Amino acid sequence: MPIPNYGDKYDSPALFSAADAIDGQGGDAGVEIPKAVIITYQRDFFEKILAERTGDPIPIVRDFEVHPIDETVGVVGGFSIGAPATGTVAENLIAAGAEALCIVGGSGTLQRSIEPTDAIIADEAIRDEGVSYHYLPPEAEAEPSPELTDHLEARFEESEVTTHRGTTWTTSAFYRETVAEIEEYADAGVVSVEMEAAALFAVAEFRGVDAAAVFDIGDLLTEEEWDPGTEYENVQPKLLGPAIAALHDHLDAEESDAEGSDSEESDSEESDSEESDSEES
Repeated sequence: MPIPNYGDKYDSPALFSAADAIDGQGGDAGVEIPKAVIITYQRDFFEKILAERTGDPIPIVRDFEVHPIDETVGVVGGFSIGAPATGTVAENLIAAGAEALCIVGGSGTLQRSIEPTDAIIADEAIRDEGVSYHYLPPEAEAEPSPELTDHLEARFEESEVTTHRGTTWTTSAFYRETVAEIEEYADAGVVSVEMEAAALFAVAEFRGVDAAAVFDIGDLLTEEEWDPGTEYENVQPKLLGPAIAALHDHLDAEESDAEGSDSEESDSEESDSEESDSEES
């Protein structure tokens, strides 16, 4: 049976929203959080950010908090990995006012040419999990915001980390990444495998916010071997700065575009008013 089981799901309203759930559990969906939020999964990385870069946490519901890095960008972490956790976290953040979300996470690479010290910028996600199918129909692609992804790529071009932009494979079955799948996806040029991107991209598209994802390399998967990456350098901390800068760039560009649109609309209204006055006289 396909996912979702109920075929008309995409036209059906949900019984309750993330905002309803937050308010109903003693939280505050109206709390003010940074407009952009980085989503992390690796506990050591998250704790390092908290120790070095964040201010007082902003509680949303129960023990779920956003930690401000600055006025515009915050970070969340300390929850489980995978698509269901990511979808729920994204929904809560969007309900609280987030406009841009960026995963800074971990992945395995399917390409021998990609070095362990490199990083992956996802520009599409293969939907091999379940969450995305509750937001987008099966034929839809799970893609990040092109503009935010461009900003991410531009910032990494200025950094010390080499990045590879391409398709990632999102799976929910860590121990069922089969040799046949790995071979097929590697031959197709898929650059990485992870457990979150498709869910984030689908939720973000459904809710009308921007999303992107960058991953470090934790292991190598080929049809011949699995290198668990125990000797790899941890480059994830080097991904944080460019990601923060990219989110700032993106929000600045969005604000500039909005101001330009408002100005054009105002000019148009003034022109229409002048034409109307001229016709009356």
